[in-house]
Amino acid sequence: MAMTKEQILEQAMALNPRQREELAEELLLSVDEILDPQWAAEIQKRIAQIDRGEATLHPADEVFDAIRAKYSK
Repeated sequence: MAMTKEQILEQAMALNPRQREELAEELLLSVDEILDPQWAAEIQKRIAQIDRGEATLHPADEVFDAIRAKYSK
């Protein structure tokens, strides 16, 4: 019998954070009707840069605060 989405999610949430991240990435990339192949390639490139420590990441709240400050004048 096939597992329900809820059952799969429950088991996925038992994974460690890195495994959940990898699973989410694989699921997202498997939905090719959503992702244009060029976007999928760009996402893969950026993920590889992050994994190699070549990208500078900033918390989203800081980024949005900076944008609001810049354009709220």
